[in-house]
Amino acid sequence: MNPLNKLVQKKKYRTVITAILILTIISYFHSTNKKLINQFNWQSQIKPKENKIILPTTSHNDKSINLKTFKFDSQDQQNDKYHLHDLREQLAFTFPYNPSKPIPRNVWQTWKNGPDSLDFPPNFKSFQKNWVRQSDWNYSLIKDDEMVPFLVNFYGEVPMVIEAFEAMPNIILKADFFRYLVLYARGGIYSDMDTFPLQNLNVWPSVNQSILETIRANDDIIPYKHKKGLTDPKTTSISNEPGFVIGIEADPDRPDWNDWYARRIQFCQWTIQSKPGHPVLRELIMNITTTTLQSVDKVGKVSKYKDLIDHSHFYDYNVNFRAKRLHDPKYKHANLKNSNNVDGTDIMNWTGPGIFSDIIFEYMNNLINTNNDIILQNANLEKTTSDDSENNEMVNNKSTKKFYKKIMESLQSLNIISWEFFSLITKPVIVDDIMVLPITSFSPGVNTMEAKDDTDPMAFVKHMFSGSWKATADGNAGND
Repeated sequence: MNPLNKLVQKKKYRTVITAILILTIISYFHSTNKKLINQFNWQSQIKPKENKIILPTTSHNDKSINLKTFKFDSQDQQNDKYHLHDLREQLAFTFPYNPSKPIPRNVWQTWKNGPDSLDFPPNFKSFQKNWVRQSDWNYSLIKDDEMVPFLVNFYGEVPMVIEAFEAMPNIILKADFFRYLVLYARGGIYSDMDTFPLQNLNVWPSVNQSILETIRANDDIIPYKHKKGLTDPKTTSISNEPGFVIGIEADPDRPDWNDWYARRIQFCQWTIQSKPGHPVLRELIMNITTTTLQSVDKVGKVSKYKDLIDHSHFYDYNVNFRAKRLHDPKYKHANLKNSNNVDGTDIMNWTGPGIFSDIIFEYMNNLINTNNDIILQNANLEKTTSDDSENNEMVNNKSTKKFYKKIMESLQSLNIISWEFFSLITKPVIVDDIMVLPITSFSPGVNTMEAKDDTDPMAFVKHMFSGSWKATADGNAGND
């Protein structure tokens, strides 16, 4: 054989060997990756002979769950395999919560397109610049077409969440859902595009050490029924930066509040600050995911999941049975949701401030029913110092002190944090590692509900109330 033929055969041999090695490596990684995916694939986690509920009930129907301390720990020691039996476990495992870490210095916003688009509203460019120029904070604008790739990247191990997101019948629901998902995965501040900061983000009470020290120095720890002994606030989670920061959106102190608002105390979700993995967001994401998979009119969705929820509490996950519609005999509760019949009431109670407020109250009340060392601090309950009794009466009627008796009875007899605990507040309130800011903080200048103007020291974000979702929602009203 001549040298040329030998060289050709040698090259062919090397090519074959290389191809075999590449195929072996690909096969190995495919097999390994398949096993990894199967750990988190909800279908692979249902054991045929066991009646596992992959979509667990909400916390108010299961008092045995301590939502603060809940974590995934059901490892099969014998087989060294993970068995994630429900969505709560999947979320807790994928995004574990570490309350000792600081709030990530991230700012998140979402919109249909970016500032380089001709369709990007000019006023939004001005608002956006105020967020971008914040020192030490990383700014990200996620466009609508970037949402799913983002979720695939961060929630690939929780496929039900991605499936629910894609099944949502309109972009408004998705925009609401995404803000919770991005904060749960990455943490930081989310704020709507029609907002801008009034003060530097580093002076917010949640990250301002001098304000946190002032709050910690308040020795008035409010007792509740299950509380045992005294707790030094300096040794609690508030000694670090709080894990979840929200403001009051609505506090309609009037008899006809139900004609105008979804909840008596309504928490704001156009601006939220959070550490990644916070349990409140976990519970909210679990509720929205399950509600979507049970309520949306899409082929295969309902039948696919109907046997995976606790049917004794089925209405927990049906948006048609929430708030006023629960007792409305004329409403068609059996109808599934699609892009033509999702209205403002649906949005409010599916992903908006209605369900947002409900989940927060549920979480707080779970805290004091399953723990005996929760810190409750509310400087708004301090007694007035004026000697003028008439002036005292007038001041108290416009302060949280007005509800003092009801608040204390609810806490010490019923072990419930009632809505009154947050009504008419002007100073931050602490419930464990949650900080609740007054209405002025994210809604200054609204000229109602005791909100102060933009120059008030507690005014941090200005909301311009563009309400881009309302036209579509109003147009769908009545299309049951």
